[in-house]
Amino acid sequence: MVLVLLAVALVVYVSSDDSPRDHNVLDKAVVFVSAPIQWAVTRVVDGAGSLWHGYVALVGVQEENDRLREENAALEQQLWSREEQRLENERLRLLVGLKEHAPEVTMAYAQVIASSPTPLFRSLRVDVGAKDGVRVGAAVLAREGVVGRVAAVTAAFADVMLLVDANSSTDVFVQRTRDRARVRGTGSDVHLGIQVEYLARSADVEPGDVLITSGTGSIFPKGLKVGTIMAVERGAFGLYQQASAEPAVDFNRLESLMVVTGGWDERTTFEERVEPADNLAPGANPAQSPLVAPPSASPGAPP
Repeated sequence: MVLVLLAVALVVYVSSDDSPRDHNVLDKAVVFVSAPIQWAVTRVVDGAGSLWHGYVALVGVQEENDRLREENAALEQQLWSREEQRLENERLRLLVGLKEHAPEVTMAYAQVIASSPTPLFRSLRVDVGAKDGVRVGAAVLAREGVVGRVAAVTAAFADVMLLVDANSSTDVFVQRTRDRARVRGTGSDVHLGIQVEYLARSADVEPGDVLITSGTGSIFPKGLKVGTIMAVERGAFGLYQQASAEPAVDFNRLESLMVVTGGWDERTTFEERVEPADNLAPGANPAQSPLVAPPSASPGAPP
């Protein structure tokens, strides 16, 4: 024991000596003996530290990360749900705005739940039926315009034949000129379009003209937008001219609809209401009224 203590004291004294010198025999012997022990002790200490920091200390961090991931997923779900609610409220608000044009027409709000997989019959299924006042032939509308008419009804559901179905035919006006025609669905699997039929050869129709429902019959109220003229072709002979039109409704993106469940009187219209000139204030200029279209310029008049 005394020898060991003396050897330790000697090693400490030698190691603390600041004077530059080379290792002597004793120094080399001490290094030879102590170096492997120091290496082993260092490896053990480093390994234990790595184990602690890499596993034991990270157990709580891993649990915290898992909890944060769950909270983040829950927040993303809430944001998604609220965004869907916002969009649904926006669609409902626009549909309510459609009803405000003709409040005397009773309608039922409907959601699309299915669509026909075959091009032979272009249809949708909605979640309202006979219990909601829906009947066969009832008009179905979107905020952009005419969707179609009810073709079949059960107690809780209804099948809607779309405007673009080949069996669909609707009486229309050219809004600008009030010329009458009919539109029929093309039923094409390539493009969901409508074809204008029985358009008089003498009718003044141009690409860009808007087609609206005429109100004839008991299906569609007057003034609902049907589509827009895309091209007009006048043949050399015949009583009618040919025209193609683009539907007002995008049938690939329908979600919320309105089904007309009640009747309407002959004065009902969904067109923008225009004040008659007799109702203008004395001295008022009709061209300055926001409800009256400005008069057309006479030939030769300055612009």
